[in-house]
Formats: sequence, structure tokens, C-alpha cells
Amino acid sequence: MDLQTVIFVAFAVGVVSTAPMGMKNIRITMNNTGLVWHDADPTPLYEYYQNKVWGCGRGWSLHSWKKFTLTSEGQVSKGNCATKFTVTKNANCENKVCVKPEKIRIDRNGIEIKFSGMVTNEMKTLTATDKTMQTTCFTGNTLMVNVVTASSVTLPSNDFDFKFEIYPECPGIPKDLMMESNEDSNNVSWMAEFAKGQMDNLIYGILTAGCICVVLLIILVITYCYIRNNPDVKRPRRTEETEPLRKSMK
Repeated sequence: MDLQTVIFVAFAVGVVSTAPMGMKNIRITMNNTGLVWHDADPTPLYEYYQNKVWGCGRGWSLHSWKKFTLTSEGQVSKGNCATKFTVTKNANCENKVCVKPEKIRIDRNGIEIKFSGMVTNEMKTLTATDKTMQTTCFTGNTLMVNVVTASSVTLPSNDFDFKFEIYPECPGIPKDLMMESNEDSNNVSWMAEFAKGQMDNLIYGILTAGCICVVLLIILVITYCYIRNNPDVKRPRRTEETEPLRKSMK
């Protein structure tokens, strides 16, 4: 079985075993208490985080198999709540954080939703007069989202509502498939690792076989040289008794 066949079989097994799990989609809700984490999976990846309230300013790690849905519940904590999303280093991911708007409603002035990437001219601010936004990818590995509400916006509030899907830009990994990974793995490209391991094994095997051949060749050369330069080994030994006898018979 060649290397490509082995990789294909391993990939198929990985897809079958991981596909039912799906990509992790975690919801972060902004409300008057701060940031609330919720994982809809029956067996949450981070059980300690489940439904826990975090203070504004909290940062979240974006892996190639994880995305966040940022939603609102009226007035945010102290009228100004920010959160940051950071893409972990991965060979399959580009240096971008993407935002896909699924719902944007801002019905009054004094409400701002700000997106700030690492590049100054890639900022985006949504207000009651400018609430149009298409799917946007911000350059850099971090994205800050800041929601500002005027003091006049109180609870219960139906003045604004939003839902944004935030994810890393990883063209090499399907969005609906969670690759095999541990809880906080910084490298989930297990296919690349598998292929590299197979190639390393192949190289090591070739080198080992080559070394063995060289050793055998050296042994053969030494044996040849020994036989060629040792007359006792090269031809049958003649005793003193037989040598004169053969001469006399000539």
C-alpha cells in the first residue's frame, strides 16, 4: 500500500469519527452583567465555562475548528462592553478574523457596535444611521468588538439586537468539520502531521537500508582484500614433504 493510499484511508477514518461532532460553535452573549458563555453541545468542550458570566474585556481563542456567535440581550454592562477574539497560530489559517452578520437591528441613536482589527483603516462602526455590513475579514490575528450604549438605553431594551458569527479564515479546513484536536491544541493539522510522519518513516527506512548496504559492502571489500593478499587463504598450503616430491616427479 503506497503512501497516498494510507493517507486517504486515515483521512476517511478521521472524517467518519469526527463528523458527528461538528465544528464547535460557542455563543457569547453581551448583557448588563458582562459576557455569558454557552456551548449548545450536550457534552460541552469547556464544562467549566458553561453559562459562566465573564467580565467585559475578556479575550477568546479562535482555533480552526471553533467559531463564536456574538449576541446581545439589551443594555450592556456599564454601557460599554468589549471583547477580543484571537486566532491561534495554525499553518492552515490565514492572518485574518472574519465576521458574518446574521442579524443587525439598531433602532435609536446612542448605540454603536465597533469592530477593530490590527489595521487602522479596517475599522467598522455600526449605528442607527449606518447598520449595513457584509461578511468582512479583518487583517491580523486579533479582532476587538466593542458595544457602546447611551445611558438612556435601559433594561428591558428592545432598541437593538445583533448576532455575529466570528471565525478564523482557514481555507484548508471545512467549516462544518471539527478536526481531531485536544482542548487547547495550537495545531490541528493532523493530516499534515500524519503525512509528515509517514514521509519521515520512509526516509528513515531508506537511510537505514542504505547504511546496512554500505556496511555489507565494506565487509565484502575487506574480505576480498584479505583473501587477495593472504597466500595461505588464496591457495592450498604445501608442506615441506610434498614440495620436493613434486619436483622430483617432473
